[in-house]
Amino acid sequence: MNTKERQMDGKKFCFISCVNDEVLYAECERHIDALHTPDGYKIEKVKITGAKGMAEAYQKAMQQSDARYKVYLHQDTFILNKNLLHDVLQLFTRHPRIGMIGVVGATRLPSSGVWFNSALHSFGEARENRRGGGLNYLLGKWNKQTDRLMRFRRVRGEYLPVVVIDGLIMITQYNIPWRTDLYGGFIYYEGPQCIEFIKQGYEVVVPRQKPTWCMHYGNRTERAKDEEERYRAQFRANMEIFRREYAEFLRKPARTLLEKYRR
Repeated sequence: MNTKERQMDGKKFCFISCVNDEVLYAECERHIDALHTPDGYKIEKVKITGAKGMAEAYQKAMQQSDARYKVYLHQDTFILNKNLLHDVLQLFTRHPRIGMIGVVGATRLPSSGVWFNSALHSFGEARENRRGGGLNYLLGKWNKQTDRLMRFRRVRGEYLPVVVIDGLIMITQYNIPWRTDLYGGFIYYEGPQCIEFIKQGYEVVVPRQKPTWCMHYGNRTERAKDEEERYRAQFRANMEIFRREYAEFLRKPARTLLEKYRR
């Protein structure tokens, strides 16, 4: 562990979010404030507005905060497990090689590079309160949001090493630079960060959850058709860069990759 890591405040959690919807973030904060804080620990919240990209914003927040434990979460991620901080501390303390924790992810990336495109290798769970994807334009305002459990394969042990977790919540105990040089914006920034942790010899994991840790609420308004088309075009462009940069990480099990980079 380097000097900067030793100088971090080991008794502090920092919650970091990019915010462009104050209503959603207020609810996110309400859930953070309701968490049971371990004795002797402090809570810090960093709210980033006007960001041009998630990786760039998270990098700045990471450098500004001296908290050892950083919780990067979407403004619409609501933490349901009030014992989350205790559960996270237990995992990090027992297993120092764990660098990052999420709630859903994949043990192997398919050739597309998109972790959730492979149902066989996707694990974890989170609650959602969203409208059905393909029905948005067909049903319009009658396509109501519903609370549902997004569940992939069950994690049987205490935790499961994965290659990539979803960016709805990313909890770290080490500082690894975010790849601000790959691409900007807010799409698939989590993929490069997870792999950079693995390259440093750390495990990225999805734990067994009892109860479900989070709800990913979703946007309060749907993207217009032209906005959706731009989003999909940017997603394809970013994924092309991701596949080119991390080709050796595609179609390989997380445990194989961890063995290669273990220090």
